[in-house]
Amino acid sequence: MGSALISLSLGIYALLRSRNVKGSSHFIVLMFLVVTWTSGNALEMSGADLSTKLFWANIQYIAYGYSPVILLAMCMEFTGYDRWIRNRKFLLWLAVIPTIIILLVWTDRIYGLVRYDIHMDYSGFFPVIVKKYGPAFFIHVLYVNILNISAWVLLIVTVFFKKGVYRKQAMALFLGLSLTLIPNIIYVLGLSPLKGFDITPVLFGPANLIIAWGIYRFKLLDVVPVARATVIETMAAGVMALDLQDRVLDINPAFEKILGHTAAQIITKPVGEVCAENPELVSACVDRNTNQREFLLNTNGLSKVYELLISPLHDHKGTLIGRLVVAYDITERKKVQQEYMQQQWKLAVAEERARLARDMHDNLGQTMGFINLQAQGIRQELLNAGVEIASHKLDRLVEGAQSAHQEIREYIRDARNTELMEKNFITALTKDIMNFEEQTGLKIKLDIPNGFTGEDLEPNVRINLLNICREALNNIRKHAEAVQVKILISDVGNQLSATVEDDGKGFDLASHDHGTKTKFGLDIMQERVSQIGAQIDIQSTVGKGTRIDFSVPLKEGEKENADEIDVGR
Repeated sequence: MGSALISLSLGIYALLRSRNVKGSSHFIVLMFLVVTWTSGNALEMSGADLSTKLFWANIQYIAYGYSPVILLAMCMEFTGYDRWIRNRKFLLWLAVIPTIIILLVWTDRIYGLVRYDIHMDYSGFFPVIVKKYGPAFFIHVLYVNILNISAWVLLIVTVFFKKGVYRKQAMALFLGLSLTLIPNIIYVLGLSPLKGFDITPVLFGPANLIIAWGIYRFKLLDVVPVARATVIETMAAGVMALDLQDRVLDINPAFEKILGHTAAQIITKPVGEVCAENPELVSACVDRNTNQREFLLNTNGLSKVYELLISPLHDHKGTLIGRLVVAYDITERKKVQQEYMQQQWKLAVAEERARLARDMHDNLGQTMGFINLQAQGIRQELLNAGVEIASHKLDRLVEGAQSAHQEIREYIRDARNTELMEKNFITALTKDIMNFEEQTGLKIKLDIPNGFTGEDLEPNVRINLLNICREALNNIRKHAEAVQVKILISDVGNQLSATVEDDGKGFDLASHDHGTKTKFGLDIMQERVSQIGAQIDIQSTVGKGTRIDFSVPLKEGEKENADEIDVGR
């Protein structure tokens, strides 16, 4: 009865203290089944006649049949295989054979499928039931031992092949199970030292004391080892647990990769020794006032940036027992931040350029306008006075002043449109096309995908693509003498492509280096495509026009958005 009292106490303790802990419900049921087993065994031993002993022996079969099912379920939850038992139907199927066996036990005197030829034997120290076993008994024995050994193997794997402090908890269960499983197998095989007497119930007492030790010493029912197996082990972030002496208690595979050491090599060692090659990491781990820090790690020529989050660890009583160190790889985030800062710098430069444009409008623009008007006035006065000797020189001065004034006005307009360029590529391009058509009287045919605005392109890409188109249109206006102009924008594969084509007089590509004006425009376009990693192809034939193709690779997010637009068409 001592074993029954111990089991009953553990069951009540778990019911009152830990019934909401994962796995505790199966533990509670198991303890009450053990109480049934041990109490039934004690009452069977105290019985004097066959009918009394047989009744209590039959009661024990309830525990014989169902305890292996509940034991396996508890061990599966404890060791991280609880996905199999989340569906209650799985447990019900496991309980089918035990239920049938229990029903057959109570009909043995009729059918004898589990036991037959049942009678008393008074020759030993205690009167015991002597029986022969029917076919159902061997099915029962095979089945329950498969379940028991499966639970045993799960605990063996946890104890000997998994890392961390949870091995001690698993060891308590493993020892307790072994203390009852092995004697039961010996009894079933007929190798028991006491003829006809099953000593397994007697050993439930010591076995449950071991489990009680695990409950109180290692908080068996206060933690959930499976949480570590299913979450911590598979986390992309590195996790390391330290005790109050800054010794490594546990570490997950992600942190093993960061340190370049396995858990077996560093468990229980001081963090200063484990991380000696990285003083920044050691400093963060041992500093009690630090809860967040970044450090740089160089591995095989590659530099990675990690962010550490350090938090205190408390037990269920609120007592500080150590600290938890979580390391996140933020290398990509840092790169994105750097790119963002570069973009912000470029936008700041663009805003400054817009401010300069306003100043130029007030100063240089007005000055060039004044020079133009004065030159025209002087030329007219000389003509009125009959002086023509400097007329052609003044004509060139007027043309130069007008051209410079126009260039300045275009630059000011472009600078003022920078904000529009950054927001909507197509809107800004359309405005440039309208200005071109007003200046030249030519109509441009624009072909773009429906719904495409270019908003998903990076600001630097949008600005440079627009300026390339603008420079191509400036060259057409100044040099091409074209009748038709086309602009085509499309996404092909993983690239965004644009084409500017005219039917003007063209030029000789082989000799364009000797033409300063042509060379200047082409160099501007070449410089811009190189800034955004684009490609440019210029085709021109004298008398047949010019075609300029340029394309820029799309990044993953830009490609997805382009694809969505293409599908929408």
